[in-house]
Amino acid sequence: MEKPLNDLALVVKEVNLSNGWNVLQPHEWQEMKYKVPAILMLIVSECAEALEGFRNGDWDNFKEEIADIQIRVLDLAGGLEIDLDEEVAKKLEKNRERGHRHGGKRV
Repeated sequence: MEKPLNDLALVVKEVNLSNGWNVLQPHEWQEMKYKVPAILMLIVSECAEALEGFRNGDWDNFKEEIADIQIRVLDLAGGLEIDLDEEVAKKLEKNRERGHRHGGKRV
């Protein structure tokens, strides 16, 4: 079975290594309690940068920041050995069963 997201996570790891970043081994992610919160906040900062690109009408920057978000998520999932392909498939199946506009939210 193909695992394109997991394969991309490996590419992210290779690029990070080749650029001199400290790439943790899976067991180190669990030991280093600051790493997961730090990556989550980096994802948030990439979202803020995407929002700025959108607000400024800078479509190229917006697309680049969306890619940065994906790279950060792949880095986190890969580092924690999360099978992102499996988790995304499970979540999509769950969402299919949730019903039209579930939760009663306006937006």
